[in-house]
Amino acid sequence: MRKINSLVLLIAITFFACETERTDTDELNLLESDPVAVDAVIEEVEGVLDDIVVYSDSTFGIEAISSSGSTSKVSSTAKDSGHGKRGRSEFFKACATIESEELDGVITTTITFSGDCEDWFGNVISGTITKVRAVSDTGKEKTVTIENLTINGYVINGTKTYTFVLSNDNGNPEMTGSVNITVETENGTRTKEGTRTVEITAGGDTDTCRDDEKTITGSSVYTNAEGASRSVTITTPLVKPAECRFIASGVKEYTREEGTTVLDYGDGTCDNVATKTSEDGTVTEIRLGKRRKHH
Repeated sequence: MRKINSLVLLIAITFFACETERTDTDELNLLESDPVAVDAVIEEVEGVLDDIVVYSDSTFGIEAISSSGSTSKVSSTAKDSGHGKRGRSEFFKACATIESEELDGVITTTITFSGDCEDWFGNVISGTITKVRAVSDTGKEKTVTIENLTINGYVINGTKTYTFVLSNDNGNPEMTGSVNITVETENGTRTKEGTRTVEITAGGDTDTCRDDEKTITGSSVYTNAEGASRSVTITTPLVKPAECRFIASGVKEYTREEGTTVLDYGDGTCDNVATKTSEDGTVTEIRLGKRRKHH
């Protein structure tokens, strides 16, 4: 009888484990099959990309090394400003290397993440991005090239063009510009093209990233692997509080011929849930912070 009971218990444990694994897999597949949920993932991934771009700016102590000749290239790691060789923001950890040089009137900054490198907020990053700016450009517009950069398992390629000012009309630091990126998902590669503004609405008076609250506005077009597109507009600014890993409030509208879907990030409470109202009025919850197991 003991052997039979043990066998029943073993079968029950195995069944529960298999059910748990199946449920997790089904949930991930459901996430990846919901276009709004996938776009929410891209929003999170792009938020990390924004941080990489902003905190590698000279404002945070990343200074260019001038090369001595117009033909010889001299590359050197960013100067140590008393906070290591990754600037003063504390966003970059030791696994990130930043090199910035000035050559023939062009400043090139290269940020390399070795292995599974984590940023200050725990996002896993690997790969390299490059920023280029002409010294003669008084507007200080920079072009970012993203080539096989992986953030939380999602592979990004494309370009981002932006300007960063230390004080906008509100007296806050702000990055604004255009983006054209592709992001690999389980259901194929999705493209995002549009404009985006990120304003540091709190914490901008300090160098550290720890107290920065970010407010995001803009509009874009998402295109899936089959070529179907929908326009997306941030109708209520998205807000990511300093102490929260997720966007905690704001509204986005997804429009196509069939109608409009609304994604509401909440009332400011820090959680990983957003509410989707579909074209037919159906309300469902979308979980944020899902990481892809990239192989």
